[in-house]
Amino acid sequence: MNNRYIGILVNDSWFQRIPSGRTYHESLPCYELAGRLHGVTPCFFRLKDIQPGQPFIYAYVKKEEGYRRCLIPAPDVIHNRTLYTKPQPKLAIRRLVADGKRIFNEWNRYGKGHIHELLMLEPSLRPHLPVTHQATPSSVREMMAQFPQLILKPNSSSIGMGIMKLERTSGGWLLHGAAPRGRTIPFRDVLPAIARRKLKSRSYLVQQLLPLATYNGRPFDLRVSVQRNETGDWQITGIAAKVAKPGAFRTNVAQGGVVYTLEKVLQSYPHLDLEAVRQGVGDFSLRVACQLSEHLPQLADIGLDVGLTEHGFPMFIECNGRDLRYSFQQGQMPDAFQRIYANPVGFAKYLLEKGDS
Repeated sequence: MNNRYIGILVNDSWFQRIPSGRTYHESLPCYELAGRLHGVTPCFFRLKDIQPGQPFIYAYVKKEEGYRRCLIPAPDVIHNRTLYTKPQPKLAIRRLVADGKRIFNEWNRYGKGHIHELLMLEPSLRPHLPVTHQATPSSVREMMAQFPQLILKPNSSSIGMGIMKLERTSGGWLLHGAAPRGRTIPFRDVLPAIARRKLKSRSYLVQQLLPLATYNGRPFDLRVSVQRNETGDWQITGIAAKVAKPGAFRTNVAQGGVVYTLEKVLQSYPHLDLEAVRQGVGDFSLRVACQLSEHLPQLADIGLDVGLTEHGFPMFIECNGRDLRYSFQQGQMPDAFQRIYANPVGFAKYLLEKGDS
């Protein structure tokens, strides 16, 4: 049993912090507890530590005296917890897969436009998707004619970076999120130069701003952890509500958002049934995961951002291929936080035993 290693592929900065135990958004104790639960041993290494055909690798493993870098059999099943943006790592991962390694969440960075296109292929999901186009000066103008509020978001970004908001007023339009120090920029019909430069510098999407429900007057959305478990099936692991800070439109924790339970934020909507909303969000999120997994290789662990209308109808915001987990930690949901680690380890064991059978 001790040589049943489950690989956890991590980046350099994460790897360097393992001996000290200060791994920020990743919990080493949760990995160890998950390993004991499923009878396997997590080991931690970087992409450069493993090569096709290599029978042994050096990886960090928990010992009585702490984490030690040991020479161990190269694990056959690997959970990818990295976030690469360049093609070379993708090729390296593909070579490992071709060599027989089973790597789930094989790739964690997908463009938001690509995810939107994949979900649009399923007719039952379309009512849950905001109107979305590639952002160009002309497409933004067309969307301004249709909707009173819009979101401009980078096609590839994390933790809410680069997102801008357009808001129609009686005197014209306001641009939020583009200028330093939170300054709002008024304009008439032509996007301000600072927004045009951003659209020119990288790929952006323009999107209908979802009519998000609010908590104490602040918009919120839901982080839904959807994972494959020890049976190989998709399950909802947890739901956390992210509430924007006062005066803000972004709910990301990294942008000042605060995390609460679904039960707490729905206190503002006594006409909504908590369990009915939870069931509706869960059913929708499972359908999203199943649709995406038909097109994306070895998808097994995602964090969905799901908006709620005031009527409790779930609306898709985005899919995070590498869920950073901390929403459930900051929201004081220890059971869900532990399950988020236990499920991928259980799924890894499932793949390991499936390969042995």
